[in-house]
Amino acid sequence: MSTSSPLPTRLDQLKIQNQDETEIDRPSGTSTPGADLGEGLTRSSYPKGMNPKLRYIKPYWWPYKTHVKQRWIGRQILEVITTEFRDRSMEYYRHALDSGVTRVNGVTARPDLVLRDGDRIDNTVHRHEPPITNDPILVLHIDREKQFVVISKPGSVPVHATGRYFRHSVLEMMELDYGIKCYSVNRLDRLTSGLMILALTGKAASRLATEFAEGKVQKEYVARVKGKFPEEEVTVDQPLLTVDRQMGLVIITPEGKDAVTIFKRISYDAERDQSVVRCEFTTTSIATPAHQIRVHLQYLGHPIANDPLYSTSEVWGQDLGKGGVDLTPAAAGTSRSAALQARVGSAAPLKKTVDRDHDDIDLTSPILLSEQARKIISKLRRQKDEAEDWIKWKEVIFTAKQAQDEIEGTKSNPQQTNDDIKSTDPYAPSPLKAPAYLPPGFCAECFVPLPDDPDPETLFIYLHALRYTTPDLGTWETPLPRWAGERWDGDWRGWCDGAEVRDVIGEDKERQSREGVKEGDSV
Repeated sequence: MSTSSPLPTRLDQLKIQNQDETEIDRPSGTSTPGADLGEGLTRSSYPKGMNPKLRYIKPYWWPYKTHVKQRWIGRQILEVITTEFRDRSMEYYRHALDSGVTRVNGVTARPDLVLRDGDRIDNTVHRHEPPITNDPILVLHIDREKQFVVISKPGSVPVHATGRYFRHSVLEMMELDYGIKCYSVNRLDRLTSGLMILALTGKAASRLATEFAEGKVQKEYVARVKGKFPEEEVTVDQPLLTVDRQMGLVIITPEGKDAVTIFKRISYDAERDQSVVRCEFTTTSIATPAHQIRVHLQYLGHPIANDPLYSTSEVWGQDLGKGGVDLTPAAAGTSRSAALQARVGSAAPLKKTVDRDHDDIDLTSPILLSEQARKIISKLRRQKDEAEDWIKWKEVIFTAKQAQDEIEGTKSNPQQTNDDIKSTDPYAPSPLKAPAYLPPGFCAECFVPLPDDPDPETLFIYLHALRYTTPDLGTWETPLPRWAGERWDGDWRGWCDGAEVRDVIGEDKERQSREGVKEGDSV
């Protein structure tokens, strides 16, 4: 359903700017934000932080610690945090280690430190969560008896806290926006929109996950792809494997997980040279291979039209990766274990800056990579670094170090224990001393340059989870997204043909009120 309302006035904008969580009011039961662009108004007309198509959150200080996972044991700290955390470059994490912002067991650690079982990694950041699209999470069904919720997730929102996303995640937003504490049962990629099933209790999450694993789950998606897709049904049976955790890149290779996807064209848009395709697969587990539909569509030469990972000719060439990646190992290629041994084998600190583009690529892959695969990963990393302008984050490191010492009330101390690290109010004012002059466009808390607002249309892909059919929970579906319509007008917000979604949240609150159930109580 598409709605429109007047553009916010300057007074409204000032109010929005001062909110802890900046958000334009949205009508309930629709995925359309509460403001249209208006005639003659372009995206550049909006001041930073005031785009009504985006949802913002005020930055906050966040100290956190994580214990070493089994797969990290025996690996260098720099390699682990670069490949596992993924949201910053290797140079950023090297500076973080050298300056003591990222520490191991409370003390400064060299980049070549080899992690052991029981080690703890500490970090302090001023979290600048990226904006997400200002589409609400739509609650389609609440079953208090079976303790599950069916929702439609907007694109751009991760399910769990990950990387730079914490409060802008499905589980946090469900609690913040609707007062419903949820537990995930199935997952969707951050860029993908559509159907999800959440549990209302931890026990229900375990039970539902088991039911999914034991029974057949039929999943149906819809995608908008490049080119004229064949009219006949097409089946792709190709195994998939993640070869670069930093970029989340998946390729087709015999060493991967088995994956079968069935495609059927719904319509063809000759003006845009794009097709809308129905995508189906049946699995005995909810944990299907990552990026299954995206990579299988690319394999056919019809990648999702706005997929930043799998559809750019600058990275994949004119054929857009059709037929998959060459799997012939590069002559100078090394296995992950050999590359890691070369780095861990010496006790001397790493004096030379590691080449971000190539030298650590083999560390992230479980198989030998071809020269083509390595070049693709290198190009994708360069694109990410250019988009995020990572060089400026060197200044963030030294600011964060000062804040860390003030927040924790202590310098790095070899005798420090877990109990010595005090919990910190994330809404506490900045402990840093403000500079004499702070130019416009810098954070008033940590004094670093602020990124421009992203284009909302780059925060999601044309892939939507449309329908799930399960033996125990029945069939659940959403309307077709607006961009899947045969006569799409170019506006991605809302549903095809003006379809509406019931206000299930309102109905649930009324029912609980009648039954005398307090919000958040177990039923």
